Amino acid sequence: MKISIDYDGTLWSHMNFFREFMVSMQHQGHKVGMLTGHTDQPGNKERDIDLMVKRLFPKPDFWFGRTESYWPLNGSVYKSMVILREGIDIHFDDCDYSNPESLRLFREGLGDQFHRLFIVKERQPTSTHFE
Repeated sequence: MKISIDYDGTLWSHMNFFREFMVSMQHQGHKVGMLTGHTDQPGNKERDIDLMVKRLFPKPDFWFGRTESYWPLNGSVYKSMVILREGIDIHFDDCDYSNPESLRLFREGLGDQFHRLFIVKERQPTSTHFE
C-alpha cells in the first residue's frame, strides 16, 4: 500500500501513534510518506524531514509539498490531485483543523475515491506538537 500523512494538525497532533504506525507499515513493506500543504520551496522539505528525524520518526518514503500553481488554493485541492495521481491508498488528514470548506473540497476532489481519506481530529491548541 501507499500511505500518506498530513504534516501539521495530523502528524504533530498524534506523534506517538504516527511514529509507531510509520515504523510498522514501512517494516511490512508499505510506502509511507508525507502529503502536506507546506509550500514546495527549496529547503522546506529538508527542514521538515530533519525535524521528523530529530523526533525519532523514520524518514518518509516520499514527500509531496504544495507546488507553486496550487499556492493560492486551499491545500485540499492539491492533496486530492496528488492522492489520485500518485495512487495513494490511504491519506490521513485533519482537513485544515476541521475546516468545513477543506472537507468539502476533499469530497469534491476525490469524488468516488473519497474513501481514501481518513479524517483525523486535530488536538488543541493547534500550535502545540503532542507526544
